[in-house]
Amino acid sequence: MSEQKCFVFRQENCVGCEACTVACQAGNDVNEFVTLRDISQGEKINSEGREVSVFLSQSCHHCESPVCVEKCPQGAMIQRDDGIVYIDESTCIGCGVCHYACPYDAPKIDPSRGVLTKCDMCKDRLDLGEKPFCVTGCPVQVLDVMDLSEALALPGASMSGDGHQDLGTAPSTVFIKLRG
Repeated sequence: MSEQKCFVFRQENCVGCEACTVACQAGNDVNEFVTLRDISQGEKINSEGREVSVFLSQSCHHCESPVCVEKCPQGAMIQRDDGIVYIDESTCIGCGVCHYACPYDAPKIDPSRGVLTKCDMCKDRLDLGEKPFCVTGCPVQVLDVMDLSEALALPGASMSGDGHQDLGTAPSTVFIKLRG
């Protein structure tokens, strides 16, 4: 088996501009009403005692134990040897079971095509040695993709981030937290 791939998210540097979301939609020709990467905003108290905005850029976490793959009645949800989870749209019947099973709301119903869609980590680009659209579209280099063991060796690496938690599926997103 290949090494588990993961997203790396430098949360403290994210400014919430949504360039990653726009790059993903444009690069993947996604329906304008469906987003495969969402940005949310929260607040936290920093190390100086001040309330600051915190952004969370999320897509599919390509979990090590993806419940969406387990629950799909058609076998249309597939996990590759490198951990990337994707949908075989030729097999998907649009029933939405994976959508409701995923605790992170990653699979999205695309009403214009009658199937589900989700972040596939731009697997075809990765296979060619290129980065996903969300990674290259970020102007402050908040996102990256790498092997999970490599990401966990980075300074400040953690499997948890502000506004994110493991809901029992072992999500493969590494958060870099270098500031308080």
